[in-house]
Amino acid sequence: MSTMRISQLATRSGVPATTLRFYESAGLLPAERTPSGYRLYGEDAVDRLAFISAAKHLGLPLDAIAELLGVWQARACQEVKADLRERVVAQIEEAERRAVELAAFTASLHRAVEHLDDLPDREDRCDPQCAFLSRIPVEPPAPSAHRDGADTGRRTVPTA
Repeated sequence: MSTMRISQLATRSGVPATTLRFYESAGLLPAERTPSGYRLYGEDAVDRLAFISAAKHLGLPLDAIAELLGVWQARACQEVKADLRERVVAQIEEAERRAVELAAFTASLHRAVEHLDDLPDREDRCDPQCAFLSRIPVEPPAPSAHRDGADTGRRTVPTA
């Protein structure tokens, strides 16, 4: 089996050596050591890095990637597929939840701009009685299956 040093693996995989060292310290990428301490990687490291990269692209955290690597190394492809599918579905649910929150935040910002545009211009400095400093009503985000409790009341967010 041929081996490569960290610089060679970095060149072949396109992954910086600093990241390779981090992956080793996180337990994602094992390395042999020469008597003088140089890291040596087998050909399988390139495939392992491709797997890590694909999992990271799906937004999986490193601890989940480490678990998946264990399945990938020891089990049948169908088991890797089943494990990965479950994790990707969870990522979809989280992304959809965050999209709802972001849409609500964007709507709040639009209402704030409309509120500011409706205010008369004043020559005086802003003070506590200034309409600019009044609170803008904001609709609460839609309830999510991942949130504890339900928000039912309106909120207000200061404009300044």
